Amino acid sequence: MRIFTATILFTALSMCAFGLQFSFDIHPDLGEDTGMDLRGGGRVWLRTMTTPLDPERREETHKVYTHIFDFEGDGPITKGPGGRFSHHRGMFIGWNHTNVGDTRYDTWHMGNSSQRQMSWDSLEPGEGSATQVQTIEWRDTDDEAFIRETRTITAQPGPDGTRIFDFTSTLESLRGTIELRGDLHHAGMQVRMADEVTQHEDTTEYILPEGAEELDNDWVEGAWWIGCSPVVRDKRYWLIHMTPQDHPTGIPVYSIRRYARFGAFFETDLEEGTPLTLTFRVLVSETKLDQARCQELYDAYSE
Repeated sequence: MRIFTATILFTALSMCAFGLQFSFDIHPDLGEDTGMDLRGGGRVWLRTMTTPLDPERREETHKVYTHIFDFEGDGPITKGPGGRFSHHRGMFIGWNHTNVGDTRYDTWHMGNSSQRQMSWDSLEPGEGSATQVQTIEWRDTDDEAFIRETRTITAQPGPDGTRIFDFTSTLESLRGTIELRGDLHHAGMQVRMADEVTQHEDTTEYILPEGAEELDNDWVEGAWWIGCSPVVRDKRYWLIHMTPQDHPTGIPVYSIRRYARFGAFFETDLEEGTPLTLTFRVLVSETKLDQARCQELYDAYSE
């Protein structure tokens, strides 16, 4: 297993006068936790939490996830452990019915499984973008891996001051055919905003593509993207969760809870020896996005 054991600041060799310089900070001061900060222009854009599983802090340490920070770099606008539905954290992926042979693992709530950071495989800073690649093992209660994940996140500035985060998860079965199953609120690749949103859910707004339909139980059909506009620390943000049109299971079902947990639900199988790659984009804006602008941004992504 390959790991970084010290705090290392990765920077590019030069800085373009018109470009944004990205860097990585391994193991910033997070108290008893560990993680890695992706910085743009010296400000934290993302923080990936990689604390090793601690049996005495299992609830806090059973999942690998990535926080999205505010535009000042002062703190995350996404949720960590605790609060309402502790298992919702930042940008994350899982299925509450992960069927491995005769055993069902819950890789959403993590009751009988965990996600374990194994290595940082690549950290590529630069002018205009940065990419991080990590290996994560999904393990059972005997600490044996059944899925190996390569998770890649690329950060870059988008148009009109937006920020773009491309999230790619390549999943590899280590135990034959694995069924990735669940329901729209407990499976797929989703985002959860700060827990404080639960105290003012009525301020959360959603934007749907033309022709998409919101059904009962916060279920959206006919959408390749959805927009979420929550208020965090008295500031309104606009986020778009996008699924590319070459998604291997076709158009997803979107989940849009008013406490600002949203994302794409889909089901599929993993076949041993055939890795499955799933890609999504999360765009964040400080300025208002309407349906037409969200569609333009999605069209630029899906071209």
